[in-house]
Amino acid sequence: MCGICGICSESGQTPESARLDRMLDAIFHRGPDGEGRFERPGLTFGMRRLAVIDLAGGDQPIFNEDGSVAVVFNGEIYNFRELRTELERHGHHFATRSDTEVLVHGYEQWGDDMLHRLVGMFALALWDENRRRLLVARDRFGKKPLYYARGAGEVVFGSEIKALLAAGVSADIDDAAIADYLALRYVPSPRTLFRSVRQLPPGHKFVVSDNGFEVHRWWQLRYEPKPAITLAEATDEVENLIRSAVQRRLVSDVPLGCLLSGGLDSSTVLSFMSDLLDEPVRTFSIGFDESWAGDELAAARSTARTFGTRHHEMRLGPAEFLELLPSAVWHRDEPLAEPSEIPLLALSRMAREHVTVVLSGEGGDELFGGYPKYRADALLDRAGRPARAVFGERRLHELAGWHRLPRRARLAIGALATAEPGERWPAWFGADRSAKLSADGARPLDSALSAIGIDLAPLDRMLALDVQTYLADNLLVRGDKMTMAASLEGRMPLLDHHLAEYAARLPAEFKASPRSTKIVIREVARRRLPASLLSRKKIGFAVPISPWFRGSLGDALERLTVGPQARPDPLVDPGRVRRALALHRAGRYDFGKELWSVLTLDIWARLFLDGAEPSSLTLGG
Repeated sequence: MCGICGICSESGQTPESARLDRMLDAIFHRGPDGEGRFERPGLTFGMRRLAVIDLAGGDQPIFNEDGSVAVVFNGEIYNFRELRTELERHGHHFATRSDTEVLVHGYEQWGDDMLHRLVGMFALALWDENRRRLLVARDRFGKKPLYYARGAGEVVFGSEIKALLAAGVSADIDDAAIADYLALRYVPSPRTLFRSVRQLPPGHKFVVSDNGFEVHRWWQLRYEPKPAITLAEATDEVENLIRSAVQRRLVSDVPLGCLLSGGLDSSTVLSFMSDLLDEPVRTFSIGFDESWAGDELAAARSTARTFGTRHHEMRLGPAEFLELLPSAVWHRDEPLAEPSEIPLLALSRMAREHVTVVLSGEGGDELFGGYPKYRADALLDRAGRPARAVFGERRLHELAGWHRLPRRARLAIGALATAEPGERWPAWFGADRSAKLSADGARPLDSALSAIGIDLAPLDRMLALDVQTYLADNLLVRGDKMTMAASLEGRMPLLDHHLAEYAARLPAEFKASPRSTKIVIREVARRRLPASLLSRKKIGFAVPISPWFRGSLGDALERLTVGPQARPDPLVDPGRVRRALALHRAGRYDFGKELWSVLTLDIWARLFLDGAEPSSLTLGG
């Protein structure tokens, strides 16, 4: 696990080494164990290393036998031993025990097709001296981030946006991305909030060569064809695939553990870890001060006892929460889409005191249909046709904005009113339109949905959209940035691509139905977890921001966005903010999530546009 960065001049002019120095300094937290760099005419790249495998011999860059191929790499290749054996049969000679070395020999043997043979998470930059060709690639789901910018005859790339800014890339904002953020509460790739900076989408690569700059997709999750199998057969195979995925992710030369939320996915992952390890698993959980908010700490503690783990837990109070907020925004490089990112940062720092690697249950909801919206959408879609015929679409939209209805009820009525998936589906997790913080009619996921196509069944289309957008551009960015802020490597066995490819092709009735969610995973869990764990209602990190914005946090938002400390060039119309805050404080609407988006956007602007230090921003509380 590392951070990578580099500059490739399309004109052949060698970039200044001082620029790479600044880029590496900006991502020091991603790899405190060492630094490596590589320079050739027209090219310089480097990395910061968090040593996990081959602690003594895995420093990068790593070369092939004659030094003509060099690579820097962020991530882990879990099948590196099998690949090494195969490559040695082809005559390749290895100088280290590192997983990184299979990349240079694999490229020699198979070219870019090497990417399809990799099992793992990665963002890599590989230089082919003989062909004068730079290959930069990102893993299938986007577990490891990769950003790039083109301009002034060069391509600048790195694991974090702050590395690109340190190299002199323009920090001008992208107004369209701001609109996307206000509608979705995150920015879908390839955009970022900076006009010059792009995310390399998951499963994509770019090449810089004599032919210029080219971006290509090298992998896509397929949801067809559907096999003719029973639920019991699917459960058997999913259980075997999860076991294999967890086992692969236990390869490490440093201590590892498990982030345990008390929910179904992390508990299931823990059950396999307990089977496969010869010693008790180290587990880590976080909750809130009991006087402040509800949490799943008791559930996590019960699960830990069930599997006899070495359990560690902590509680987070409102003062600590606010203190961490500016630092979390700085590490994410963008506003925080969810308040839960702050508990994850605190939990990662606590876990890093004991281990270097953690496994988690990320990805289960998007692959196996775990969110309640998957149950609700099909019913509301069917009910929407007669409802629109009787009441009319306009009247239903008006009812969806009625302040006396709870937020979820207004969401459901909005879904009844909306026949078009491109408008209905983003609304489930997006901003409440009644807040009117952005222009009406925004449809930021239309291009992603059109790329998926209309041939898939509705549930598979929803899942595919969430995998490509909400998971990749929000949850996995959160997971990477908050764990790496603590120099902690996070591994996600439920996003093993063999498991994911099998899950995607399962019949819809094995994933979600009007009565249940994550059906096949629940069947696996029934074989492995106590009944008491299966019957729990999920709470999650329910940070109480809604009541908080009616008090001290609302005061902070008002002071920073419309009061005496407001920035001279606000990113959101102060009148819109003032209106939303007033309606929220009056109890007419619950705009907690929307106000959170505005607050963290303001903090982001102060850090990345105005140059403030995280420690200089205090919110009170």
